[in-house]
Formats: sequence, C-alpha cells, structure tokens
Amino acid sequence: MTSRPKCVLVGLAAREAFAASPALTYAIALARHHGACLTVCVLPPAFYVPVTRTGGSASAILRSEIERLEETTRQTARSAAELVGKAGVSCIAEHTLSPLEPRTDRLVRLARVNDVAILDAAEAGNDLQKTAIEDVLFDSGRPVLIVPPVGGNAIPRRLAIAWDGSARSARSVADAMPFLQDAETAFVVTVTDEKDLSRMAPGADLATHLLQHGVGEPRLETLAAINGDAAARLRKFVKDESIEMLVMGAFVHSRFRQAILGGVTRSLLDDVPVPLFMAH
Repeated sequence: MTSRPKCVLVGLAAREAFAASPALTYAIALARHHGACLTVCVLPPAFYVPVTRTGGSASAILRSEIERLEETTRQTARSAAELVGKAGVSCIAEHTLSPLEPRTDRLVRLARVNDVAILDAAEAGNDLQKTAIEDVLFDSGRPVLIVPPVGGNAIPRRLAIAWDGSARSARSVADAMPFLQDAETAFVVTVTDEKDLSRMAPGADLATHLLQHGVGEPRLETLAAINGDAAARLRKFVKDESIEMLVMGAFVHSRFRQAILGGVTRSLLDDVPVPLFMAH
C-alpha cells in the first residue's frame, strides 16, 4: 500500500445487540481521514446444530436456527452501514447469507481487492476470531490492521517497526508507508537474543530507505529480548515510548495452512498491545 488507502475493509462478527466494535470505529476514522470507501463484511455467528429431545422435527429446528442467524447477520450489516453513513463515509455493506457457507471465504476475497483489512483482536477463547484474522493475514495477500479492545488512534503519530530484516518485515513496511509518512516519530526496532539476525538487512539501511520516502528522521533502536522473549521486549518498548501502531511481518513456521505461527506473531496476536499493522 504505497499510496493513501482508498478502499478500506472491516470485518465484523454478527451480534444480536449491535454496538460499534473497536475495529469498526477505527475503520470509520481511517476512511473519513483519507476520503476512502469503507466496505463492511459481517461474519455470521457460530453455527451449532441444535439438539432436541421434544420430538420436534430436526429439519424444522435446523431451518429456524439458520433463519435466526441469517437475520442477526443482516441486522448487524444494516446497523453498521447506518453508523458509517452517519459519519459521512461512503459504505458498502456485505454479509454471508448462510452460516453453512465457509465463514471467512467472502471476507478473504474482499480483502484481496481492498488496500487494508481491519479486524478486532481476538479475545481469549474466541477461536472464530483468531481463525478470521489468520485466514485474512495468510490467504489474502494484503495487509491487516488488528485493533485491540481499547481501540486506537487511526492517525497514529508515534509508530514502531519491528524489524528483523526478513521479506515479511520488508512487505509490512512497504504496505504501511502511508502511515509512516504521516507519523511524527518512527522507530526502527530490532530485538536481539531471540533468533539469528546475522543475514538481516540492517536497520540503518531501512532508515535510509524510509528517509528517501519522506519519513522524517527514523530512530534506530536495538533492544535485548527479555529472557529470550522478543514479544515481551516489544510490549515494553511500546508502553515506554507511547507507541500508537506497531508494524511487523507475520511469521509462520511452515508452508502448510495448518502451520504453527511464529512465537512473536502468536504472542502479539494473543495479547494485542496497540493496533498491529501486519503483512505476510
């Protein structure tokens, strides 16, 4: 995303009692700031086949449950579109019509034709949201912004790049360039003692690249991992420096979709400290 975002996607989980999630609030502010069109994609609730002992028709009960979930999904889409419209932002609202369809397929396809996808961080035990984040992150080919429950500043002034010199890190920096160019302060942070960085592209070289792209005076930081825990060191830096967005590549240990996420990636996704701008 080398230019300003003009097509923004936000994924929402359907709920019977609608309330703007942190991701929706963030997406509205980002789209309004850049004059972007906001697409809202509503994911259906979890579907469980009901079990009855009353002698009722199983097919009738199943049909009733599907209709209830579809109505919840439609209503969430309508309510979200109304909220976006009131904010003066152009909006397209979509939802999966049947909970029997693969839950994230439409979201992933939409992410491929948008500049950035914005999703709420997954709370503990919310495996459906974790799956949605991973599907978009690893299957869309586009960057993902993950917003913590406390929300965040959609126009961040203090950013940090978690830089390990990898192709994933380079891709995340390129995609996050509009945010970096607007920032007042940008840090290039390298955490040592967690993995071999001997072949990495140096942070100083990245700083030169950022300067050439109009990012003012990037600040280099080399930090030691806390007892080998790079994620813990990044969290401490984010807190100490009042960072408003963390830019990083998403690491996975295997080419297979069932692969185990890298330790830093999984740790930060499990406990999102500030909005995470991630690419793979």
